[in-house]
Amino acid sequence: MTIEAVANQPTRRRMRRSGLVVTVAAVLFAAACTGSDSDTEAVDATDAPSAVPSVVTTTSIWADVVSNVGCDDSVSVTTLIPQGGDPHTYEPSLRDRETMDAAGLVVANGLGLEERLEDTLEAVAAEGVHVFEVAEHIDTIEFEFSGGHDDHGHDEEDGHDDHDEEDGHDHDEEDGHDDHDDHAGHDHSGGDPHVWFDLQRVAGVLGELADELIHAGADADTVNRCLDAYRGALEDADTEVAEILEAVPADRRILITNHDAFGYFADRYAFEVVGTVIPSLSTTAETNPALLEELAEIIEHEGVPAVFSETTHSDVDIQALATAAGDIAVVQLLSGSLAPEGQDGDTLIGMLRFNAQAIADALG
Repeated sequence: MTIEAVANQPTRRRMRRSGLVVTVAAVLFAAACTGSDSDTEAVDATDAPSAVPSVVTTTSIWADVVSNVGCDDSVSVTTLIPQGGDPHTYEPSLRDRETMDAAGLVVANGLGLEERLEDTLEAVAAEGVHVFEVAEHIDTIEFEFSGGHDDHGHDEEDGHDDHDEEDGHDHDEEDGHDDHDDHAGHDHSGGDPHVWFDLQRVAGVLGELADELIHAGADADTVNRCLDAYRGALEDADTEVAEILEAVPADRRILITNHDAFGYFADRYAFEVVGTVIPSLSTTAETNPALLEELAEIIEHEGVPAVFSETTHSDVDIQALATAAGDIAVVQLLSGSLAPEGQDGDTLIGMLRFNAQAIADALG
């Protein structure tokens, strides 16, 4: 069974029912009358599995990652934001707060992705529940928006950046930590939160995530075995995505997207994000006519054949842009949520494959 298949199995948790308090005399009487039943109860108690830790994740993306690192039912995973939900705009409910309060560990993205969940996450942490914000432990890209153009810092001459040198990522692999472990006051100075679009960066943080799961009570041997398997799967998928994208010539590796979610994808696979309909890392911002006009000019000047919308956000503005630019194609990508179970893109690896193929088909 592949690590992705294991990740897609639902986690199960068995609960014991509390028995009634009985007197010694009653116990002796029951044992004398129904000896076979008492034998069955003893077997059930012996065979009952120990409880596994309850892990709450904010998004389906991190639920998939946690389920892979904590595979073989070594953790029980609950996701707050429903399938297809936008993490930028999701409003937490009282039940969400109760769910997090009862968790052994909460795994969030951080860096402001879950904008309207931040106060609740802070309150839960203040009550003693450990909250692990994944992006806090990843070397992030700084966001600097300037009009229709967006500089994500990759080397356009050879299609690579410092992030790709040596081993494909610049984490300190000896101890699994990097310079982003200590963030006083959580001031990220514009760090891009969409870190999952670089599978190498995700692979680099898995060791710390595994430590968190073990600390929460997951079986260490199981988690470490799952960790090694999933890290290998991510490395293989990263190579596969790069191979899919080889169909896109260097001069056509230009992206215009709905909002600025694909900086890590562009950085990793040598693309350039030349503009976004929403000039922000968040979908809560708005576009304006002047920006759309500028983007239409970029499309004409660069000969862009397609622009890219997202499954978690309205495509009204980007459809209007495509029409204004000459009825070019609008291609939908997965961004803040996985696809529904059973569809292409229902795992993180599947999401990257799906997006890579859609981009290759549109720009190749």
